[in-house]
Amino acid sequence: MTEKSARKCLCHSREDVSRFVILGNHRDAWTFGAVDPNSGTATLLIAQRLEKLQKIGWKPRRTIVLCNWDAEEYGLIGSAEWVEENREMLAARVVAYLNVDCPVQGGPFRASATPQLDDIIIEAARQVQDPDNSSQTIYQSWLASDNDTIVKLGRLGGAGSDYAAFVQHLAPKKHVEFIFRACYPVYHSMYDDFVWMKKFGDPMFHRDTAVASIWGLVALRLVDDEVFPFNYLSYAIEL
Repeated sequence: MTEKSARKCLCHSREDVSRFVILGNHRDAWTFGAVDPNSGTATLLIAQRLEKLQKIGWKPRRTIVLCNWDAEEYGLIGSAEWVEENREMLAARVVAYLNVDCPVQGGPFRASATPQLDDIIIEAARQVQDPDNSSQTIYQSWLASDNDTIVKLGRLGGAGSDYAAFVQHLAPKKHVEFIFRACYPVYHSMYDDFVWMKKFGDPMFHRDTAVASIWGLVALRLVDDEVFPFNYLSYAIEL
């Protein structure tokens, strides 16, 4: 074996670009859709951050795929059809699917996930500044809003968003959704527009930035860690 081929083998042993971490959001809306889905669609601008990382020399160990689904409101059609059509390939290659739908609704931060992702979500939340209180992290505000000594993550079920096809057709894969959740009164109405978002939902657009930051940090762990950062003890406890 030549030195060149040896280096090539070493490179392939350290990288697995055939494995995917998928970040997704849908783009269709019932009306103007400033919250649902455009507060999530805006976070896909994370692509610009990833490009900046590449320009300074970052080489991801695995592949990040950015998906922007259509026809979510009509029955998750875009994501479901894609998952069903590519089921064998996705089952073999997908590391995790990270979803944002309408992440900025005006309330406190929440996350829902399959249990083996709990730890890296919490770690990411510890690294991102609370958009409403610069003296603390999102983790600290999350903890305070739960009035408990530990944060509580939700679980993914039903057909609430585009994670559904991944959870139900590709189990036991890893999936997550992030959100600043509240029962916002303009849901699926003609008042879900830029004016409402600017005045009430996210006046400084800092919450969207915070969601994108957590989304990105979790994605980078899944893409770059040599050993997948999954905690199956959490899964066992949940079961």
